[in-house]
Amino acid sequence: MRNVRWMMTAALLLSVVSGCGRGGDGGGTSDDGADPRGDAAPGDSGPPPGQLPQGVTAAQGSEGRRLYRQACVMCHGDGGEGTPLGPSLVDDTWTRGTGSFPEITQVVTDGAPATEEFGVPMPPEGNGALTEAQIRAVSAYAYSLARRTGAAP
Repeated sequence: MRNVRWMMTAALLLSVVSGCGRGGDGGGTSDDGADPRGDAAPGDSGPPPGQLPQGVTAAQGSEGRRLYRQACVMCHGDGGEGTPLGPSLVDDTWTRGTGSFPEITQVVTDGAPATEEFGVPMPPEGNGALTEAQIRAVSAYAYSLARRTGAAP
């Protein structure tokens, strides 16, 4: 039974990692700006939904949205509500820290181990594909998700 669970976890991890964005300028659109999937997911464009951290521009927040849609949405959900693979970013419960911008940035940089509740680890630096500026942008977007309703500090 333990081997079956390990194999299922490994298969799930492989599917998550292979489905995640790898950085670069692939952002989910073609050269003409059209979404190659044919239908843009809700929230693919426009400003972040909530308050950005001090010192972060709207342009950085928008870049964070693009990166989130590319690398984070599979585990954290379209609106940050969480999935069986990753925790919510919009409620009062943070598995690492209190949801401050520096803490979110640190988790994106370092990644997070698998837990009993979420059996898939969060890879560091977006699977090694994000630059420092991109980490800051996607962290600012995650911060804004939590602050659209004032849920986290």
